Amino acid sequence: MPDRSVIHKWAAAGAATAGILPVGADAVALAAEEVAMVINIGGLFGISLTESGAEGIIASYLGGLVGGAIFEAANVAYPFSIPVKIGIATTVMETLGNTAYSYFEKCS
Repeated sequence: MPDRSVIHKWAAAGAATAGILPVGADAVALAAEEVAMVINIGGLFGISLTESGAEGIIASYLGGLVGGAIFEAANVAYPFSIPVKIGIATTVMETLGNTAYSYFEKCS
């Protein structure tokens, strides 16, 4: 079984992105990181994905939609909400990563 620690690395990257980038740019960067993470996790199981394939998996689990809606709500009090943004980004990345891992595990 592939190691799940890659999920934590992507979650840490997402947390850094949420903490460093300004409102708006953070959402775009996090969406790109979600896609890259799903492609990376698929690769652990020998599954090759395109960006659109990864986006389809993400959309099917509503990761971007739910995370984005919560994330935008936290931007109201920016910059004081940066710790909340970091927590949301980490949680969304961990949840999406573990969901993708379980999906690929069942497919292999």
